[in-house]
Amino acid sequence: MIRWKSPKQHKDSIHGEKRTTSQFVFAMGLNNTMVDGKLQDSNYSFIGSHFYEWGFTYNSRLMKNDNLLHAKYGLSLMYNNIRATDNRSFVVNGDQTDLEVNPVHLTESRFRNVYLVLPVHLEFDFTRPIEKNGKTYFKTHKSFRFGVGGYAGINVKSKQILKFEEDDLKYKTRIKGDYNVNNFIYGLSSYIGYRDVSLYLKYDLNPLFQDNLVKENNISLGLRFDLN
Repeated sequence: MIRWKSPKQHKDSIHGEKRTTSQFVFAMGLNNTMVDGKLQDSNYSFIGSHFYEWGFTYNSRLMKNDNLLHAKYGLSLMYNNIRATDNRSFVVNGDQTDLEVNPVHLTESRFRNVYLVLPVHLEFDFTRPIEKNGKTYFKTHKSFRFGVGGYAGINVKSKQILKFEEDDLKYKTRIKGDYNVNNFIYGLSSYIGYRDVSLYLKYDLNPLFQDNLVKENNISLGLRFDLN
């Protein structure tokens, strides 16, 4: 005889939260590069250089009877922006991409790279289980959390945005190209926070430009929101 079971019997929490849940992720903050462990804030505006990330993740509880460990994985778009200082912009010289002083006075010099990445983290969630009627129910993102992991992906667009004024006219140019940027990206990332909001740090292990003599690695620090 086949017995019918209500939907609640197939779920892990009082509010219907399953063992694997999904979240919309949005992150934003400061962006820059590092060379030999030193931040390049003299080459790029510290406050004016930003990163943005948005995407979707799955969050799977790894142990049936414990809520601490979770695998977090998904798909994201990363936007890394750096703003050059001292009226400079990027110029391609063969296999080298150099910062050079622009002959025109620039009101903005921004270099943007967009990546499609697969992030993977091991997340520690300290949300306590709920006991009711002799049964244990689990929730997520209700207490302190932290995650460690990394990401890998591809570059989908590189673009330089320059703004300047001339004869009382304002100009804005968008110059697309590969700029000798690495076609692939991979790095380490970590976050720590409470409920849906975390402090988020990510660092590219491969350099921004493929063959530049000076190896610059992108680094980002900001806030991350994981919204159920």
